[in-house]
Amino acid sequence: MRPSRREVLRYAAFGMVAAATSRGRAAAADSAIVKCVIHPAIGIARVGNSPTGIFVGPEVPGSYPWPDGGFKDSAGRMKRQAARFRIYGLDRNGQVVQEITAEDAEITWTVRLANRKAAWYEFTQPLDISELNGTYGQPTIANPLRNATVADRSQLVIDPGPRSIAGRNTNIDGGAPPYLFDSGRFFGTPVPLGELRTDSAGRLLVLGGMGHSGPAVPGTAAVTFANNDGWHDDVSDGPVDAVVRLDGRELHAEGAWVVVAPPNFGPGLQGVVTMYDVLFDVAARLEPERTPSRPSFTRQIYPLLERHVLHQWVNAGFARDFGWGAASNFLAPENFARLADPSPASRFLRTEVFRRFRNPSYVTFEGTALPPYYGDATSFDHPNPRVWMAVLPRQYGWLEQWAAGDFDADWPAGGLIVPQRIDDVPISEQPAALDRAALDDCLGGPFHPGCEMTWPMRHPSLYAAPFRLRRRSGPEPDWGPVLTSEVALASNGPLAASGPGDITRWMAVPWQTDTSSCLAAYQPEIDDYLPAFWPARVPNDVLSWENYQTVLNVLAPLGERQRAFVTRDRWQPYPRWGQIDALTHINQFVDQWWRYGVVTRQRGPGAPFPSWMWVETGRSLPSWPGPGPFRDPSGSHS
Repeated sequence: MRPSRREVLRYAAFGMVAAATSRGRAAAADSAIVKCVIHPAIGIARVGNSPTGIFVGPEVPGSYPWPDGGFKDSAGRMKRQAARFRIYGLDRNGQVVQEITAEDAEITWTVRLANRKAAWYEFTQPLDISELNGTYGQPTIANPLRNATVADRSQLVIDPGPRSIAGRNTNIDGGAPPYLFDSGRFFGTPVPLGELRTDSAGRLLVLGGMGHSGPAVPGTAAVTFANNDGWHDDVSDGPVDAVVRLDGRELHAEGAWVVVAPPNFGPGLQGVVTMYDVLFDVAARLEPERTPSRPSFTRQIYPLLERHVLHQWVNAGFARDFGWGAASNFLAPENFARLADPSPASRFLRTEVFRRFRNPSYVTFEGTALPPYYGDATSFDHPNPRVWMAVLPRQYGWLEQWAAGDFDADWPAGGLIVPQRIDDVPISEQPAALDRAALDDCLGGPFHPGCEMTWPMRHPSLYAAPFRLRRRSGPEPDWGPVLTSEVALASNGPLAASGPGDITRWMAVPWQTDTSSCLAAYQPEIDDYLPAFWPARVPNDVLSWENYQTVLNVLAPLGERQRAFVTRDRWQPYPRWGQIDALTHINQFVDQWWRYGVVTRQRGPGAPFPSWMWVETGRSLPSWPGPGPFRDPSGSHS
């Protein structure tokens, strides 16, 4: 069953799309183009240290690109993910007429990337959490400046200025000086932030930095997860613009934004809440008509269930609780049929699953509820209910409706059909698909501070329109030596508009210290594996390539294959087990991050094992054994 166009606009297509009738034009649209719009509205590039290896990030919801040769080059270095931007022509009714490429028009792209982390304020906790006002013993949050003793703040800002590019296959092999963001400096030292390219159709490709981080003074060690004075990294963000010369007219396209983020070590796996979910929630507050009156099982409920199950490949606690053979494997056929069924006969199971989800009102401590994530306000010294994460209030409402049987039972009889290319999506749905694919690939929490973007993204004041960031037109005010919630959330505060570098400045500096610090199971008296922070991006426990090969070996004894299947290695060492000192580890990760494996989808052997498995690939570091199999290998795995 295919959703109507209005349903698609309410929450974008989730793999329920038909083949496009034409790449060029939408059949029902007015042929006159009066406006041009860039999509995705927020594109995501990712750093990598391969000098030549690149790939384009996801462009279709539910489908993840597989680069030729994998995610690493022949030397084991991480390939950079490019953000690709396209231009769509709209008619006077705002309907998509066609994608505009170099075949149709002369297009000049302009991008400005910057990194402002070191000149911004420290991250301690998100400034929009009302509970952080002393209620639970935590002091009221007031974030001081990073590098507060540096008087000349311009030394802390890496801003090479704008770069422009036009034509087909321009700088396609990289390295051409006019398109490099290589003139920005940190304390006088050049810090390249990436480059621009175009593809064979004249679409824009934005590539970020090489994943280099370091201190201004050599030998200075990182001492914390988020706020290392004197340090920089080469992530960035900024506006994307285009001038389109079409049929003798000059049209200035509605602009977009690009965020250059850290690498994705679990490509194709999504957080239980994605950044798209967060931005859709904001969009629905700006335009309430986007919210469906009742949830679709396929588009609103199924993703929340599936994501729990797929986390089995990146955290052993999820594998134990929701994975293959587990009682709470929501995707097991006998469970799934009842969960997708709105009849009273299945109401008990739906209600039991709903009751397991944490209430986002945060009125009580619900430490064992779903999702089993740490939260935005993680603090073990002064815990409050937000020490754990909840789904968004809108998602919780959908789950409540689903439990009551008030939902569209629209699961396709043949399962989801996920297009592999954006050209297989109807032209009218391509812009929304591009927006969603980019943002579903980013985490929607926990924001402590996060992997790609963080808590400001949930505030409507940040947007000029749904999914489109509002731009600052003049210099930013000086917010003072300390940033408080009152200033941050004021109507004319730093969330009122954005300039280059303003989205990533809220993140940790450098990103490696945060990635290597936010793991899982910090309270071993509770669980060996859970809660976790960001397993979909920063894995905790993985199926090694060696154990995967044992599972595939049909000549090996079944017990040996089962034991290999349930064994997980640590993706990173856990300092609490004495494998490595925490500060030693975060400093080593600054240089060694690219040597860690990427968890990728691989074909499984089938019964009594899954047909598809996610396996760590490309690791060039020794493995760290976990505490053992996540359940008794003599148990059932069918």
